[in-house]
Amino acid sequence: MNANITDLGESTPVYEKKEIIYSSTMGVCIVSDLTKLSADKNTPPIPYYVLKSYYDRTHVAYIPIENHEVELRPLMDEEAAESAFEDLKQAYEEDRDHVPDELMVGELAYIMKLNPEELKIKAGAPKPDEEDET
Repeated sequence: MNANITDLGESTPVYEKKEIIYSSTMGVCIVSDLTKLSADKNTPPIPYYVLKSYYDRTHVAYIPIENHEVELRPLMDEEAAESAFEDLKQAYEEDRDHVPDELMVGELAYIMKLNPEELKIKAGAPKPDEEDET
């Protein structure tokens, strides 16, 4: 099913192999490969990104390079991450039981060099042992 990727035809990938990006379905992910896939022998192959979740390397997605519906973008910059982290802290101050968007938490954690659970605790989420006491 894979074709030689040396020539992707008219498709020009925006992201390169080994680049870390954000996917609206997986969160932080690694572009592990660029490949061509075809539904059958009569259909010309289409270039795809092969994405692996940064946090769960067994989670793989094949996203067409062109005409895809999944949002793919570079990770937010440090300034945007700081702002999003402050918003998360505010949400926990207003409601200790706040349930954040886990994909956003993963992106912030990656940028801030924390694991997602550490990031939530740093933002004000109850520690796992504190949840049992409530």
